[in-house]
Amino acid sequence: MHSPFQRTACGALLAAMAVLAPIAALGQNRTREQAPRYEFGAELRARAETRDGGGDDPTKQDAFTTTRLRFDATMRPTRHVRIFVEAQDSHVQGFASDRDDRALKDPVDIRQGYLALGDDDGPLTLFVGRRELSFIDERIIGVRNWSNISPAWDGSELVLRRGKDSVNLLAVTQVDISDGFDPPSRTRWVYGAVGVIGSGLGGHQIEPFFFTSRRPVDLSSNLGGVLRTAGSRFSGLLAETWDYQVILAGQGGRTQNRSQGAWMGVWALGKTLEQRRLRPRLGVEWSYASGDSDPQDGRIGTFDTLFPGPHRIYGVQDIVSLRNLRALKTGVELHPRRAWQVNVDFLDLRLASRHDGLYQTNFVARAHAPLGGASSAHIGSEVDVVLRYAPTAKVEVSFGVSRFAAGQFVVREVPGGDSQTFLHTTLLVTL
Repeated sequence: MHSPFQRTACGALLAAMAVLAPIAALGQNRTREQAPRYEFGAELRARAETRDGGGDDPTKQDAFTTTRLRFDATMRPTRHVRIFVEAQDSHVQGFASDRDDRALKDPVDIRQGYLALGDDDGPLTLFVGRRELSFIDERIIGVRNWSNISPAWDGSELVLRRGKDSVNLLAVTQVDISDGFDPPSRTRWVYGAVGVIGSGLGGHQIEPFFFTSRRPVDLSSNLGGVLRTAGSRFSGLLAETWDYQVILAGQGGRTQNRSQGAWMGVWALGKTLEQRRLRPRLGVEWSYASGDSDPQDGRIGTFDTLFPGPHRIYGVQDIVSLRNLRALKTGVELHPRRAWQVNVDFLDLRLASRHDGLYQTNFVARAHAPLGGASSAHIGSEVDVVLRYAPTAKVEVSFGVSRFAAGQFVVREVPGGDSQTFLHTTLLVTL
């Protein structure tokens, strides 16, 4: 059953498209390039998950399934105008009734709806409305597509391009998931700029970024204050088969009577063996995000991850986020056949500061260190294996198994902390 607000919003969007279509047709030039174009698409995803063991949260349901249906429509009244609308219907089955399932279900809602002015690859494009965002390999702002809801952002974004260089200027606020039409958040807003410098650098890129953001009280050590985050990503090829990326960011701000100073860094190197039968890609990555070394000194030293899409970057089980973290990750990607791909990753996870806590991917501290600091900084280790089979470009089936071995910090400081096994299988169909 849809709310009156949902029915009104959907009706208004459909009416707008119906009115704009004939107007655009009357004013068009009879050229192929400027003819109005309509595109429709759909995506169906079904996923089953099961966990064995307590892990970092023993209250989680052992097994459940999620389904997500998306339908989108694109209309181009003129060559330089594009209207995009995406509806999403998300459900969960088998989830414990006494737990909050808002992160898994959101029946029929408008996930995206925006107006784009300018060519997609032209010197200037302006986006206004609700849309998904992704910057810096999803480590700063991410789509979070693993989630059954994958929230979007309301606001505007201006993209300026010149050759291989560009800059994105944005003023947005994250959408809050609700029972009715999802409203824009009044507390999770971001102003920022992200650049791409590629001219004259060969196969290398520099991506500087700066964000001013605000977070709500209950989701961050920032306690609702304003944060300023500045940094850059450096990436490219060192040779034909070697790739690298380095991400560095510093953070400052003030929360009530406490100042904040924190930083993070990611160093990654990979090599692809194209001549080998399985075309393996070997990779190693070291990540660090500062923690608070003294909770009593009036200064916050915990890096704030902003709004990333961390799934799989720091483990499929989503036990940690890039806050107070030292993470070593090694992995291999194999291609046994054209339609098959296998990923195997190993992660060793430790606290950056024994005086700070363990932060989950929802930014909340799952456990704080005891007074005087934890006796061990070892969170645990995780092995993730994912098999993907894509017989066509529109169908993909994946199977995954993940084993988290709890370290001493989880065993001693996290209520119910233990090792756990996670199994998942996903069917994805796009039209």
